[in-house]
Amino acid sequence: RDGEGAGRAEEEIGGAPVSRGDYYEDLKALAREKREGHRVTTAALGLRELRRIYAAEGVRIDYWPLAYRVKALYMCDDGDCSVAVQRRLPDEPKVFALVHELKHHYRDRPALAGGLIHCGDYDANELIEKGAEVFAAEFIYPEAEFADDARRFQAAEWDEEDVVRFKRTCGARVSYQFICKRLEWLGIIGAGRFRGVQFQKLEHRIFGAPFRRRRRPGGYGVAS
Repeated sequence: RDGEGAGRAEEEIGGAPVSRGDYYEDLKALAREKREGHRVTTAALGLRELRRIYAAEGVRIDYWPLAYRVKALYMCDDGDCSVAVQRRLPDEPKVFALVHELKHHYRDRPALAGGLIHCGDYDANELIEKGAEVFAAEFIYPEAEFADDARRFQAAEWDEEDVVRFKRTCGARVSYQFICKRLEWLGIIGAGRFRGVQFQKLEHRIFGAPFRRRRRPGGYGVAS
């Protein structure tokens, strides 16, 4: 379920025992609460809206040349909270990364300040980081809303082109990987059904490449 895994065995966060399942469900509820508080609608949630939310939460967005594979990093020192993010990330992973870091702002500040966890250290904080993924997925495109949209889409047996068309019509700023994982969780497709599919190329083949990628005589650009 968007990286949350299964099982309900107790684990520890900041030295306190917690049920993995309950932890994830609590974060989903928090995501829905924050969506409502910030009047978020799925189709309108993008980088501009996230900048507004960050400003309201008192968190600064900084663009840093982070280490390889680190998309974003949350920091808070004496109340000065900021998120460093890779400037060159495409919009969809940048949206996900920024919402992921909001979870750390809402729930992990005391542990970060006390040195109990270190943001970005996935292996040492697997539950905390997966929790941030669960929070981000629910904040960006709530599971119930996704399920309703998928049912309305009414593909009898989903194929690769259905996934492309669903992404084009759902309005959410999510990746093809996000959509496939949700479809797997809902039992609409089998696990790994579309592994290896190059969805971006398929999208371009069906709908054409974006204007910015179309070649003009003498170079690339938007046709006038």
